[in-house]
Amino acid sequence: MGKFILRSRNVFTGLEDFPVPAAIAVEDKKIQALLPWDYHRNKDYAEWPLYDYGEKMIMSSFLDAHTHLFSGAVGGSRYVCSDLGKGRSQAECVQIIKEFADAHPDYKRIRGSGWFITNWGDEPLPDKKLLDEAIPDRPVYLWCADCHSMWLNSRALEEAGIDPDKEMENGVNVKFENGELSGLLLEPAACAPAQEKYMEFSEAEMLEIHRDFQNTLADYGIAAASEMFADDYTEDTKKKYDILKRLDEEEGLKAQIFSYMKLFGYTDFSKCFEFQKYFDSPHFHIAGVKGFIDGVTETYTGLLLEPYTDKPETCGEGLPLWPEKKMQEEIVAANKAGIQVRLHCIADGSVRMALNLFEKSAEVNGEHGLRNTIEHIENIHPDDLNRFQELDVIPSVQPYHVTLAANGKVNQIGEKRARLQWPFRTLLEHGGALALGTDYPVVTIDPFTTIYAAVTRKDDDGKLTSTNPWEKISMEDTLKAYTIGAARVYHTEDSMGTLEPGKMADIIVLSGNLFDVNEEEIRGMKVESNYFEGKKIR
Repeated sequence: MGKFILRSRNVFTGLEDFPVPAAIAVEDKKIQALLPWDYHRNKDYAEWPLYDYGEKMIMSSFLDAHTHLFSGAVGGSRYVCSDLGKGRSQAECVQIIKEFADAHPDYKRIRGSGWFITNWGDEPLPDKKLLDEAIPDRPVYLWCADCHSMWLNSRALEEAGIDPDKEMENGVNVKFENGELSGLLLEPAACAPAQEKYMEFSEAEMLEIHRDFQNTLADYGIAAASEMFADDYTEDTKKKYDILKRLDEEEGLKAQIFSYMKLFGYTDFSKCFEFQKYFDSPHFHIAGVKGFIDGVTETYTGLLLEPYTDKPETCGEGLPLWPEKKMQEEIVAANKAGIQVRLHCIADGSVRMALNLFEKSAEVNGEHGLRNTIEHIENIHPDDLNRFQELDVIPSVQPYHVTLAANGKVNQIGEKRARLQWPFRTLLEHGGALALGTDYPVVTIDPFTTIYAAVTRKDDDGKLTSTNPWEKISMEDTLKAYTIGAARVYHTEDSMGTLEPGKMADIIVLSGNLFDVNEEEIRGMKVESNYFEGKKIR
């Protein structure tokens, strides 16, 4: 792979709070040295090939702390209509998916993603009726943007074998008053059979899908992503993961991929270790386990400490999604086995429950250093802010979600609680080692969209999109959370996340300097060059 030097007047190493003039010596996949901009005075490097990027900003590659890689790769493929987020009503979404179906008469299933009830004003939740009228002859599977709900037509309900009478601990098959399935599935257990059909492709198709998505990661300068679906330890999961393992071993992935498997239902994690040993390719890893305490506030499945403002009869329906006593036993067992735990927690009730669970695990297991994480944290009680640092728990957040909610949360939880919605700055001020991600395919994986949302709290139209705009964070804090912060989640801070000698040469060159552009120009930034493990891949 040889040796070379990258140079710019604006190098953001992640060790300082601003870019500096510098040169980076790269040799055999790693950063060999950080040098002064005028490094030619050092004879040891005088003959090394130089790539001078002028004023363009050089930084460590982005590390996305939270993605759903497999469904995201499918969702970004030609097989899925990803435009449903443009629909402002159920009827508009049906029209969008009908046009997609008409344009692809050879697709035996019609797949779509991105519809979101918040975009529909006061409309009720969707059902199968309009879908049946528009596409009666093929199964239709539509993922909600929140990835906690699916909307099906009658053919899909039949094909997926959705049982109207099935009892689940963490899911609901919604029915009409007459007991007939409505076509709406809520939460993981309910969505699982439909998800299986949504993800069903031939081996050749899946290889195509993952090759294309690896190129997408390269285009965006993302050197690490994750699979956060909490897959079970089954032969179907092994078959799914085998595609990525094969691609890595035969062609090489263009990013590190970390999978988090199922927590709930297990205190013996021998199967997890079996998967970990088998899937030990250079860039695909089984990194830990994942559980879901609650769902999303939009469907009142976010667990609050006090009742919903607009639905005072509930603090969250059907929650927690798994019995608290079982969760405690499983988290203690996982940490005892040396396995990191990541918990989906939307609302203040689930966040507190997770912190309590992690506190008990620390009492039993001692200081294990596993850096358990809480994912999302869309609102939090002030009494829990200091507990992240005290318990060495990392808040893993997704700034673009602020814009997705479109100020809807204040109506559900009230102004007082909304003062701590998506509390990024407050978490940092209380010592939280913030990690940033996207939750793709819930929202775009484009890092510049996430950066813009983090530093402005504004939506795509440039309008403030939360009642607490003071929770925006600085550019340096954003980039550090998007690099070394995420590296700490993945336990790779010794090899990734900053530009310093000994770390992997995962380095990107941007089209400009993020610290020196108008905020409205952030979303237009591009990754012009991408070096992954010292090899230029873009």
